[in-house]
Amino acid sequence: MKQGKRTFFELLVILSGLVMALIVILLCSDEPLTALKFFFTGPFSSAYFFGDMLNTAVPLIICGLAASVSFTASVWNLGLEGMVYFGMLTGTLSAVAMEGWPAAIAIPLMFIAAFAGGALLAAICNFLKRKFDLDVMMSSLMLANVVFYLIFMLVEGPLRDMESGQGVTTKAIPEAFRFGRILEPSDLNTTLFLALALAVIVYFALKRSRVGYEIRMTGQSPAFARYGGVSTAAVASLAMIFSGGLSGIGGMTYVLSTSFRVRNQLCGIGWSGLSIAMISRNNPLLVVPVALFFAYLTKGAECAALFADITPDVSQIIQGAILLLVTSEKLIEFLIGRRKEKKSSERKSGKKEAVNA
Repeated sequence: MKQGKRTFFELLVILSGLVMALIVILLCSDEPLTALKFFFTGPFSSAYFFGDMLNTAVPLIICGLAASVSFTASVWNLGLEGMVYFGMLTGTLSAVAMEGWPAAIAIPLMFIAAFAGGALLAAICNFLKRKFDLDVMMSSLMLANVVFYLIFMLVEGPLRDMESGQGVTTKAIPEAFRFGRILEPSDLNTTLFLALALAVIVYFALKRSRVGYEIRMTGQSPAFARYGGVSTAAVASLAMIFSGGLSGIGGMTYVLSTSFRVRNQLCGIGWSGLSIAMISRNNPLLVVPVALFFAYLTKGAECAALFADITPDVSQIIQGAILLLVTSEKLIEFLIGRRKEKKSSERKSGKKEAVNA
């Protein structure tokens, strides 16, 4: 599909998602006009809701970038949610362990620990691929499920903070290591700038560097990359590890943007990151607006649930429908190709009949 048609198709998909939101709300709400009003305008109705929308977008941006890196190399890392959660845990525990340290030292180490946590799971998937030829798609997904239950067990057991009063959680990140708010009374903080900076860095790394070129070639044409002297296995492993590390950082920003603790429940930002990467076509700069759109849907549904009578899960329905429409592009391309082939064969057979006549 040509670039112009592809852009039009993606805009049409987003518009279709909004139309679907309209239909779902009309079907599910007893007061649809009120629900629609708060769904579409709620995130912009006050500094609190607007800041909360941007705050929601921060980890989504980073997880979208994480998925984009691995997808660019045609490494289908479906275990993003597990890497998010493991990085979240390692980063939070390191911050708790460094209580009393200078913030200038502890904060970078906290993010390094989060990156290392996500990268470790990615490295395990790489090992399973090289040693046993286990498909990364399956190994990452299965490993993520193992990690979920392992972390739930730890958070509910030896890592639980019995004095928190906030349910089943770990100890909180010390206040000295928390990022300053920038749009009170919302929870939006300066991790927003970290997410935007990472989007620019990943863009230039993928589009303007030698390693980025090798990652793109490995994804687009492995045979051509190998012919050019690129070790496609090593490049794919690197993309996977970097994807896992970014996932861990995404998990860390989620903790810093919410309760400052790890809870015994999934946040879903890893799954959303996969969708964001697919919709943005693995373009790091397009990840930002797509993540903002997902955050808008999430907060719009929450506003409508708060002031009207619909469930916040409406946003998940809409996001799933948008992803389904995006992935249908390949089917559309296949059907168009079949139609062109049929017309071409009909023209050729018509010419042969004319010659024979």
